[in-house]
Amino acid sequence: ALAALSARARAADEAVAAAREARATARSQAEHQEAARRDVERLCGERFQCPPPVLPGRFGFAPDPGDPEALAVVHDDLAAERERLGPVNLRADIELAELEEQAKTVAAEKAELDTAIARLRGSIGSLNREGRARLTAAFTAVDAHFRALFTDLFGGGEARLELIESDDPLEAGLEIMAQPPGKKLQSLTLLSGGEQALTAAALIFALFLANPAPICVLDEVDAPLDDANVERFCDLLDRMAAETATRFLIVTHNAVTMSRMHRLFGVTMGEPGVSQLVSVDLHAAERLLAAE
Repeated sequence: ALAALSARARAADEAVAAAREARATARSQAEHQEAARRDVERLCGERFQCPPPVLPGRFGFAPDPGDPEALAVVHDDLAAERERLGPVNLRADIELAELEEQAKTVAAEKAELDTAIARLRGSIGSLNREGRARLTAAFTAVDAHFRALFTDLFGGGEARLELIESDDPLEAGLEIMAQPPGKKLQSLTLLSGGEQALTAAALIFALFLANPAPICVLDEVDAPLDDANVERFCDLLDRMAAETATRFLIVTHNAVTMSRMHRLFGVTMGEPGVSQLVSVDLHAAERLLAAE
């Protein structure tokens, strides 16, 4: 009986020792859990500014953690997603700020370019409007002079200038329509060589009447003309010289034209290889002849 009691006493002591050890282990685990809880509360407060019970709702989870196995599945899925995303770029915030700054700079430059383009288009539109107005006014003036000069040169008939191929004067072409006496109205290209020369001369003189220039050089314009038309051409030259301040320089081999000029300049070769410029003032020569 004594042995049995001793055995029971030893068993009781062992149970007490085991209970004490278990209590110490439980107390240690409780302390660790409490420390972990405090760490979680601190992290939630620092990073998310909320207590742990509110945190699941912040990310779309139910406040009740639910089935641990289901949570484990969700945890595994999230961990796998994190692995697919790859390593975390610790410079992401800095790079984002740099890219946003670059985007702002590009947006500002684009706005400046848009403003400059709008201003340039406005200037182009203004210049085009002014150009159309000036061209239309010049065309009207030249056309009026051309009509009158053509009739004077040909002793009748009619002619006009036409803008073709576009309603915009800045893009339109120019067509010369002429009707010498006894002929139908037709394009300049369908006239004879002499008629074309007189019509072109009328247009040149019309340009000088609308916008005079100091000098006008005409090279062999009388070559295709007969004597009667040369006289008409010279009559018009005299009129232009009287009505404008333009000096007319005529290159010609026509004797009739030369006889109607005020001064002649020629090149002669008195000796082989030696050229000499000769000039004659016809008005002075006429006065000398009259004095004799």
